[in-house]
Amino acid sequence: MVPRRRRGRSFRPGARLAGAAAAMAALGPPPVPRIFSTMEEGPRPGGAAPGEAWLETHGRALGHFVAGTWLKPPGRGTLECREAATGRLLATVLRGEEADLAAAVEAAAAAAAKWGRLGGPQRAQHLQRLAAALERGAAGLGAVAALSGGWPLAQALGADLELGLRLLRVPAAWAQLGPPGLAGWAPLGVVAVLVSGPCSLAALLWKLGPLLAMGNAALVLPPAEAPLAPLLVAELSGEGGALPPGLLNVVTGTPCLRRALRAHPRIAAVTFLGTHQDEVQDVAWGSPCRGPRLGGARGGRVVVIVLDSADLDSAAAAIAGSVGTPRALVFQPPVTLPPGGHFYPPTLITGVAPTSRCLRELAAGPVLVLLPVRSPGEAVAVASGLPHATAGAVWAQDVTLALDVADRLPLGLVWLNALNPLDPMGGCAGGAGADAGLEVLREFGCPPWDPPPGPGNTPETLLDQAPSPEPVPGGPAVAPDSADVAAAVEAARRVALGWGRLPGAARAQVLRGAAAALGGGGAEGPPQRDGDDDDDGDGRLRAVLLRWAAHVELVGGVVQEVPGGRALVTRRPLGVVGVVLSGPRPLRHALELLPPALALGNGLVVVAPPSGVGPALRLRQALVAAGLPGGALTVLPGGAGGDGATLARHHPDGLWLCGGGTDPDWTSAGSVAQVWIPGGVLGGLGQDPPPGAEQELELRCTRPRCLWVPGGGA
Repeated sequence: MVPRRRRGRSFRPGARLAGAAAAMAALGPPPVPRIFSTMEEGPRPGGAAPGEAWLETHGRALGHFVAGTWLKPPGRGTLECREAATGRLLATVLRGEEADLAAAVEAAAAAAAKWGRLGGPQRAQHLQRLAAALERGAAGLGAVAALSGGWPLAQALGADLELGLRLLRVPAAWAQLGPPGLAGWAPLGVVAVLVSGPCSLAALLWKLGPLLAMGNAALVLPPAEAPLAPLLVAELSGEGGALPPGLLNVVTGTPCLRRALRAHPRIAAVTFLGTHQDEVQDVAWGSPCRGPRLGGARGGRVVVIVLDSADLDSAAAAIAGSVGTPRALVFQPPVTLPPGGHFYPPTLITGVAPTSRCLRELAAGPVLVLLPVRSPGEAVAVASGLPHATAGAVWAQDVTLALDVADRLPLGLVWLNALNPLDPMGGCAGGAGADAGLEVLREFGCPPWDPPPGPGNTPETLLDQAPSPEPVPGGPAVAPDSADVAAAVEAARRVALGWGRLPGAARAQVLRGAAAALGGGGAEGPPQRDGDDDDDGDGRLRAVLLRWAAHVELVGGVVQEVPGGRALVTRRPLGVVGVVLSGPRPLRHALELLPPALALGNGLVVVAPPSGVGPALRLRQALVAAGLPGGALTVLPGGAGGDGATLARHHPDGLWLCGGGTDPDWTSAGSVAQVWIPGGVLGGLGQDPPPGAEQELELRCTRPRCLWVPGGGA
């Protein structure tokens, strides 16, 4: 068939093209070159207007948020809140006093009593409502965070909001299902959250999500210069019954107000955000056994290793795209800074040594320190020696080499050919890389084998505290020599790296050999009975050695599906653990803590009273004869007091306080990443360990490790 020709006007393509050209000319030159030359962000719908509108509704004069309402006591002074970028006055907040803090503590304690009695599914529903309320108020939250904290608006409304909501919904899911291994755990009560410096929404919810999911109430003390975002989060928490009144309280004031927390025994724990260690020690009071639980300061830098085979374009783009990530090392092309304000130019620092100040101290802002290295091994050595490093990224097209380098980095979170602020483990790349989701929950709970938190309930009556009618053998107690402790910690640190990298089967063989040496039997040791006689300390130790030898052979990891890739989650040794044994009788029962720590690849420095030195040395002799490196377990005499403080001054990776002796206060122990009081985790004399104790021991002896591999769904 031949189509008929249409009648009418003829089609003139030239006229159409000429019209299009005229329209393009009227629009001006294409904007793409200008965008690439300035690297500026495009306009954001709404901009900062929602944040300004929220401030106007409060007359730009805000009070505390306590018990679900705004509290404005008369006669209080005020503090100015200024825009981070320009210095413009945004609003004023109250200069809180001790009476305001007392009212907030009382409100939080009353709310915590009811909230802790709710079941996990009910708490999960409230947390989901809170996430929905924050999502509805996202425009205002992002604008306030950008204005007062200096975060880019695109990040505050994008990655920060996405991560923050995830950090609420993941703990909510655990509360709904019941976290594995946390059956019977009780809430702590009132937890104070001390924030230093501008805090992103994601970082704040990283603390609040697990804190609330475990049944606690929160008292947030924000920094004097940036309290607006926490106040808005607290206000939104009351919308639609998201959280009961009093569960989330915010009191504004100067840093001096934090010291007033010491007068409130209802404060069960103190946790920190963006706080340097010296600030923690200035605020801390009490001790691990007497006083509130103390959460260590977190935060750090991301270390990026770019190897020879890397795709340099993608690596540079990812590093530049991470601008604004807390404490990240970032780089941007040169830009013209706006006049005035508090802007810092993008800075590249080269030609410095790894010991330079720019690497020993954290520097916020768009700062990139470039360190050339000669080999992948040197890159690992330099990255391992940098302080404040919590996450890393490795770029290489040689997958085998990239996996090898990533495996050797002592970091909790490592990306391969990517740099994503969304931590697949439910944390923030700028500081939560060492925290798995369940460990964050455990920070805010009390296990069933410990006394419930509260005034007068301290976990100091722990292992082997029954008084002995016999004279305590071993002679007088002595104070450990600081030089001996330093040498022992250094030896353990040198040995622990190689010992921890051995296959689990190799470490299991050492433990089985030690069990045979203690019992005089074969590699399997003599047959054991359930409930061995309490006086048979060697029999209990043999059973523990054999049990952990079997356990370490079965330790493995998991692969999790995450957006854009896979997360390979394993556990690594904690490192060097200092163990303080004390008590009125030989602590043979407490020695059962040592086999799991050694089985899982740690080095140990044990300080024991005279009555415990002999049994500890006998265990060490059996282990060394079976193949344990000599520096992996050192036993030093002590017992005169101050043993824990002496160990803490030499910065082990963990500090275990076993027994009822004098424990160090937080001003000395606060420098240790993990301080633990084992409590009744081993069970009483002649009793089996309580349910969940073995998992608790494994978690206390190791740290999570997450390797993010790209691939899969977008």
